[in-house]
Amino acid sequence: MKKIVKVLVVVLLVFAMLPGCATMTDKNRTQAEGTGVGAVLGGLLGYAVGGGKGAAIGAAAGAGLGFLVGNEIAKRKQAYATTEEFLDAEISNTQEYNKTAIAYNAKLSKDVATLEKQSKTLRAQYDKGTVDKKVLAAKSDELQKKIDASKKLENTLAKELDVQTAILADEKKARPAGDQYVARLEKEVGTLQKNLDKLRDGSTQLAQIDQRLSV
Repeated sequence: MKKIVKVLVVVLLVFAMLPGCATMTDKNRTQAEGTGVGAVLGGLLGYAVGGGKGAAIGAAAGAGLGFLVGNEIAKRKQAYATTEEFLDAEISNTQEYNKTAIAYNAKLSKDVATLEKQSKTLRAQYDKGTVDKKVLAAKSDELQKKIDASKKLENTLAKELDVQTAILADEKKARPAGDQYVARLEKEVGTLQKNLDKLRDGSTQLAQIDQRLSV
C-alpha cells in the first residue's frame, strides 16, 4: 500500500509542476495535458517494472514523451480553422498510414514465406557441407536489411499511434456521445493498432529466420 501511495505522490508532483489549464492557450493546454497523461502512464509502467524508483523514472520519461505528443497535436491543430477540419485531416492521415501498413504487411508476409523456405534449404545444405558459411552470411545480411526496414516503419507507426490515441482521448472528453468524428477516428486508430501488431509479428518471424542462418 505504501508503495502505491509513493507512486501517486510522484505522479501528483509531476501534475503540480504544470501551470493551471484554465488560463492556457489551446496549444499550451494540449502540451500540458500530454505531459500529464504521459507522466501517469509512465509512472504506472515504471512502478510495474521497478517499484517506487521505477515509478519516478517512468513518470519523468512519460512526461517527456507526453509533452512531445501534446506538442505535435498542438502544431497540427494550428493548421486548421475548426476542430472538425482538424479531425477530418487526422482521420484521412490515419487512413493513409493504414494503407501503407497493409501494403507493407502483405509484401512482408510473402517475403517471410519465401525466406522461410530458403533459410531451411540453406541450413540443411550447410549442415551437409555443400554450402559455404559465406552463403548463409550473405542471406543473413539480406534479412537484416528487411528487419531494419520493418523496425523503421514500426517506429513511425507507433509514434503516429501515440498521437492519434491522444487526439482520440481528448476528443472523447470534449465531444458528445455518438459523435461521428470520434467514431471514424476510433475505427482508424483501432485498425492502425492491428496493423502495427501484424508488422511486429512479421519482424519477429524475420528475426527467427535470421537465427536459423546463424553459424
